[in-house]
Amino acid sequence: MIQKFLTIITAGIMLSGCASREGLHQIGEFFPENERFWEVIPRETMVEKIGIAFEFTEGPAWHPDGYLIFSDIPANTIYKWTGKKYRVFRHPSNNANGLLVEPDGSVLACEHGSRSLTRFSKEGELTVLADRYKGRRLNSPNDLCKASDGAIFFTDPPWGLPERDDDPDKELPYNGVFRWHQGNLTLIDSTLSWPNGIALSPDENYLYVANMEITKVNGEDQYQVFWLRYTLDAAGRASDKTIFFSATDTSLPGGPDGLKVDKFGNLFLTGPGGILVVDPEGNHLGTIGIPIPATNLSFGPREKELFITARATVVRITLK
Repeated sequence: MIQKFLTIITAGIMLSGCASREGLHQIGEFFPENERFWEVIPRETMVEKIGIAFEFTEGPAWHPDGYLIFSDIPANTIYKWTGKKYRVFRHPSNNANGLLVEPDGSVLACEHGSRSLTRFSKEGELTVLADRYKGRRLNSPNDLCKASDGAIFFTDPPWGLPERDDDPDKELPYNGVFRWHQGNLTLIDSTLSWPNGIALSPDENYLYVANMEITKVNGEDQYQVFWLRYTLDAAGRASDKTIFFSATDTSLPGGPDGLKVDKFGNLFLTGPGGILVVDPEGNHLGTIGIPIPATNLSFGPREKELFITARATVVRITLK
């Protein structure tokens, strides 16, 4: 989550049944920067609002049993959407943020409340995979992705701590990017200011991380929004960190939160103005404009749909 763009709504919004969430309402616009944008996004598609009246949604992920799950962080709940109804999937969720579903139906979660990376089995057993690095508690794991060898990459900014970097309970002197594999936690990068969304390229040769930097210019905050790319070797070690893509207009609503990569290597980035679609070479193909700042996104089966969480709402887009 991004402090400037994505302030958590702490006042509870009552969830009175499912009827208010089930009507489909078209929102948003499409802004192509290149004709190849329409090779990814169908010209005739719509941005459909499929869920409303939540508090602050995050971490959408498609479950192999045929439904969408997503977090509502302040509500301390993970919901599931079957296409008709919204149901509680897990409560309490320890204020889970980013989610990832494994092939067996287990759900990996970045939990703000417990400051840990966890696995929730189909049988309902919760296992803590990582909550400390070299004896110090993690900040508040935010988002994650998983490699084919089982390694889990995740970001650990301080958004879940009441006073962020200045919180007295913050034990790590940095906001890290980590790799967890077979019980071992490795620090990939400790130099980023606000790491957030994270994803792998289809061939797993690259790791992408969203980041934001805040500097003071004439006493006012200036925001730099960019996405980093790391080269990974066969052992998952990262090198050759470069700025892969930067947002040019940070005055637009939205920030560098969740991101996903499709099977062709195109990146879908939550950022200023909506969802920025960027090809594997870093060319901005266009933007899916959403009037509500997006927090995260996930593909549906066979990447035919894109589900987006945006504060109190959930939206869906049909893809090619």
